Amino acid sequence: MESEGILIPVENGERKLTAREFQSLADVPSEAEWFANIDNANTRRAYRNDVNDFMSFAGMHELGEFRLVKRSHLISPVAEAAHG
Repeated sequence: MESEGILIPVENGERKLTAREFQSLADVPSEAEWFANIDNANTRRAYRNDVNDFMSFAGMHELGEFRLVKRSHLISPVAEAAHG
């Protein structure tokens, strides 16, 4: 197990989650994952607006599609906004 980059041994080799429970962790909605650490409502709203703008730009229809987005996908709209 890992907490803040520090490995924590599991006592007696005991698993805390079944394999199925572990796999279900990937089912956390993307939005909840992205915005989990943003406490400021104004920042959260601004990021949400940016996400919606990017989704329109990229022709995306579901938040889950963001799991496929790489840094290179973001460079184009940033450059376009700076020069447009």
